[in-house]
Amino acid sequence: MCGIIGYVGSEKISNSVLIAGLHALEYRGYDSAGLALAQNDQVTIIKAKGNVSFLEEKLKKMNTKGTTLGIAHTRWATHGEPNETNSHPHQSGLVTLVHNGIIENYNTIKEELENAGYDFYSQTDSEIAAAYIDYCYFLTKDKVSALTKAYQHFKGSFAFAIIFQDELDVIYAMRKNSPLVLGVGEHQNFLASDISAFLKYTNQYIVLEHEEIAVLHKDQITIQNLNGDLLDKEIQTSEMDITDIQKGGYEHFMLKEIHEEPDVVKKTIDSLMQNNLLDLLNTMPNLKQYDQIHIIACGSAMYAGMIAKSLIESRARIHVDCICASEYRYANPIYSGNTLAIFISQSGETADTIAALQLAKANDVATLAIVNVIGSTIARDADHVIYTKAGPEICVATTKAYCTQVAVLSLLACYLSYVHGHMQDDEVMQLSKEIKTLPKLMQQLIEKDYSAFAKKIYQHNDVFFIGRGLDYSLSMEGSLKLKEISYIHSEAYAAGELKHGTISLIEEGTPVIALASDEDLYEKTISNIKEVKARGAYVLLIISDDLQIAHDGYDDILRIPKTDKLIQAILGVIPLQLLAYEIARLRGCEIDQPRNLAKSVTVE
Repeated sequence: MCGIIGYVGSEKISNSVLIAGLHALEYRGYDSAGLALAQNDQVTIIKAKGNVSFLEEKLKKMNTKGTTLGIAHTRWATHGEPNETNSHPHQSGLVTLVHNGIIENYNTIKEELENAGYDFYSQTDSEIAAAYIDYCYFLTKDKVSALTKAYQHFKGSFAFAIIFQDELDVIYAMRKNSPLVLGVGEHQNFLASDISAFLKYTNQYIVLEHEEIAVLHKDQITIQNLNGDLLDKEIQTSEMDITDIQKGGYEHFMLKEIHEEPDVVKKTIDSLMQNNLLDLLNTMPNLKQYDQIHIIACGSAMYAGMIAKSLIESRARIHVDCICASEYRYANPIYSGNTLAIFISQSGETADTIAALQLAKANDVATLAIVNVIGSTIARDADHVIYTKAGPEICVATTKAYCTQVAVLSLLACYLSYVHGHMQDDEVMQLSKEIKTLPKLMQQLIEKDYSAFAKKIYQHNDVFFIGRGLDYSLSMEGSLKLKEISYIHSEAYAAGELKHGTISLIEEGTPVIALASDEDLYEKTISNIKEVKARGAYVLLIISDDLQIAHDGYDDILRIPKTDKLIQAILGVIPLQLLAYEIARLRGCEIDQPRNLAKSVTVE
């Protein structure tokens, strides 16, 4: 879950390259940061606790000059508390490295190394990895052989950038289950966890695969497999624009990314549906044969999956299980009939989701990936892939990526409804028209002012979200968004469940955010709202604008445009995102980088 970057080139610009790259990678972790520079025939290591700005300031105070080679790291702590000692880079003998991932058998390796005379100073598995590579180099006298031996011995996940003391103009790299891309420039080359880290300098890149070792010189990159065979790798071109990873005048990336939602949802829809929903017959994989679906994801992606479960079961009449990826492998899933497993991930590198995908494939289950990153692990490994068009998302709390996931899943529900005979041609044409209006309706919701509602909630320590059916799934995402960025304790409940114990927590003034967009469940939801009102709750009601309610049923009301249930969730989440944003801003929270979180969870 950490972010790494490396630079080797003809110009002494390491500091600017590495610091800019770390800022682009901070979504992956910001507990501490550090860099290592090849300088005057030695490796200089500088570390700082806290986010990248602390390291940047330390570099300025030390007046450290740039060099032609360096590696750097921004950390999300796994082994050992966040401090300078545990920060990367780590050094042992002739080896200095940065590491993203977890070495699971580190204790066994540590014992072996201690017997060989190595001492350790940090609490990290990464220092042990550095020592083991050094030990292998001592035994083999050859760097690639040492890395091959280490690769085969390490269990877990890793992406390494490695400098050897006796070859300070070269960076070595290898990966397993953690992302790593190589940037190809002119008289300069790069490596990073994400293309955005070096996009300022080049949009040409190579994807490093498992069981491959890369050697980066300033004018050459060579890649070989663990058998020593040289590989001819394709150089790809990223379509990402540098403006995608800049704030563009917004106070926070989160606000910028919410404002981008109408555009990215339109791009996602247009990629699958140019004219009407019948286009999906050609742009989506043929999925008609499946009579059971598993949806597997983590966090917000799983809540998007819950929306898909509700839509597919109610409209396409196909049984759907939506399972948290971290539990999927241990739930002993049942595959009956023709099962399709759908894996949702923004990055396409989510470790738990990758592990679940491997399980499904081992059981010969058909797999479909819904991801945002072209060429990511999940995209490459799944049988079918549908790409969302969210573009880079910098804020740790997802907004626009979630919306594009819901857009794809909503279209998938439409497709399945049609091919299974539950949607007629006249419905297709009417719904197609409604889908085309979504970006405009989204924009209208984004332009509303949510600050007045936020002022009534932000000083409370407990907030409840309630809803039924589709609204319950939306409540889960709204609650998560509030927890992530404002640190307010928040719970989402199926509205009818409150009376089964949880209503005891409702007291005078407790904020309850109630969602009511489903006319079939509307009256039941209103009854549940009155139950919390009777106990003194402050109720903010988010309701479809075609539904009516007496004034005594709420304290404040926020209306959203009425659309078909199949696409309603794309609109319904926007007020929840902006409400969470405004509340977090009033509380003075670090919105883009909430404490203890990282965006791309590449460890299990």
